[in-house]
Amino acid sequence: MDTQITYPDLSELQEELDDLETSEDRIQFLIELGQSLPPFPEEFCTEEHRVVGCQSMVWIVPNWDGRTYHFLASSDAPMVRGLVAVLMSAYSGKTPDEIVAFPIEKVLDGMHLKTFLSPLRSNGLYSMIKRVRAYAESQMTTSPSNSTADQGAHVRGGGMAPPKRRDLGPLLTRIDQVRDDFPILKQLHSEGLAVAYLDNAASSQRPLSVIDSLTHVYTHHYANVHRSGHEWAVRTTEGIEASRDAVRRYINASKAEEVIFTAGTTASVNLISHAWGNANLGPGDEILLTEMEHHSNIVPWQQLCQRKGCAIRWVPLRPDYTLDLEQFERMLSPRAKLVSFTAVSNVLGTINPVKQVVRLAHQAGSTVVVDAAQATPHGAIDVQDWDADFVVFSGHKMLASSGVGVCYGKRSVLERMAEWQGGGSMIKSVTFEGYSLADLPHKFEAGTPAISEIISLKPAIEYLEAIGHERLMEHERLLAGQAMDGLGAIEGLRIFGPELEHKSGIVSFAVDGIHGEEIARVLDGRGIAIRVGHHCAMPLHSRLGVPVTCRASFYLYNTPNEVDRLVESVQHAVKILHRDKNFHP
Repeated sequence: MDTQITYPDLSELQEELDDLETSEDRIQFLIELGQSLPPFPEEFCTEEHRVVGCQSMVWIVPNWDGRTYHFLASSDAPMVRGLVAVLMSAYSGKTPDEIVAFPIEKVLDGMHLKTFLSPLRSNGLYSMIKRVRAYAESQMTTSPSNSTADQGAHVRGGGMAPPKRRDLGPLLTRIDQVRDDFPILKQLHSEGLAVAYLDNAASSQRPLSVIDSLTHVYTHHYANVHRSGHEWAVRTTEGIEASRDAVRRYINASKAEEVIFTAGTTASVNLISHAWGNANLGPGDEILLTEMEHHSNIVPWQQLCQRKGCAIRWVPLRPDYTLDLEQFERMLSPRAKLVSFTAVSNVLGTINPVKQVVRLAHQAGSTVVVDAAQATPHGAIDVQDWDADFVVFSGHKMLASSGVGVCYGKRSVLERMAEWQGGGSMIKSVTFEGYSLADLPHKFEAGTPAISEIISLKPAIEYLEAIGHERLMEHERLLAGQAMDGLGAIEGLRIFGPELEHKSGIVSFAVDGIHGEEIARVLDGRGIAIRVGHHCAMPLHSRLGVPVTCRASFYLYNTPNEVDRLVESVQHAVKILHRDKNFHP
């Protein structure tokens, strides 16, 4: 099918509309103009190309030839299709600079087109204009060093160019500048002490840009999304979809519709367990999990086994706290229908070889889920390079708000899956007899989403992109190495985790004869916030032979001084707690 449309000459449209005297004549002209357009290819009637904020369905497909844009566009409403034709006549064949500079409002006023549009249709027209300009602006901000072909592919995917990195150098040289972005770090402990927040693996703090984004939604344009056509709803919907595209870019998904918003990692795993697992697993099938999994990547699969009669097998750890890949290969068989594992252990900090695990699993015919909750906070990931079928993570661990998570899935897999929950947004139509499903991603996004929380993902991602993966990992490993050296010198203290080059900024430890809760209480009194417990990984702690561990987890705003405070305070805690235990009045 020919995917090029030749639109009428703009000057001819201006002349014809100028000759018409009434609004009714102009409406009829637009209807006839819309009806004269050739059929729109159904393959482009997708969420990727839909213009949100329009009362009717509108799709715009950009085609970039290296110098100019040519647009393929349509609507399901004849009059709106006529408006689309006018806009495409104005914009097609122009360079990005010409599109941005084009005085479209003046042209529309000259055609008397805005005078008879309802507020809803006027907002829809505004949304179409914004979408076209966004394509042009994204091309203008693409790095000049990129090739023309790369630029075209980037824009056709609907993406904006990532922000430039902040010129920080090593984080330690500008750590005060970074910390100034996090107002909570200026808050003091109740004892008047500066707080060393070392519980980042549980949840990170938020920079001002994220806090401001949450405030901005509630003070400027909060409204429900993907439904209403008024201006606030349009702006809020655009914020949601801008975050979706930011996630797409950050994880390098091929399409925005592969990004499904959920309430968090736990909700994402449950989505997969129900929507994929119920249909694909049964008696005799096996699920392979590792011994280092978080409960959110264990319990949903145990529940699935109760429902469907399948079984879980556990991939063991080696003595160096890394996965036993040789044993994993031996466990793979035609019965192993699913492999679900963490990219980074939330207890050990172990960074698993995701690509290798996925490759081995796929060779055996297994579907693969990657829990990236502890990976995405430390820099962009590449789901296409990983090649996993699903990747899940949460916003609250990576500078964004709580209450929002992501379930990435390969489009080919998502399209074969049944819906998970029913309600608004996940349908195209509902009748007394039944319903039809919405396209991806809305098929899996029933009900009103966590609006402001989702919008907060975009500034969070932009902050992490500006710092950069390599710089962030270098900083975290420097702090983790300092902590391991200092803590490792304390008598009776054991550190659980691999060598520094195989781990993230997580340091978990236990002291012989002292409960972790006692150590944490002493540290808290000194303004040091760590985690103590099983960290939602009880099977792993059973495997390690300890009921609980103390966990210090470092992030981009932590400092060497805070590590020194941690080590000195643990030394103090061990000294006084051992003394108390040995004291017999």
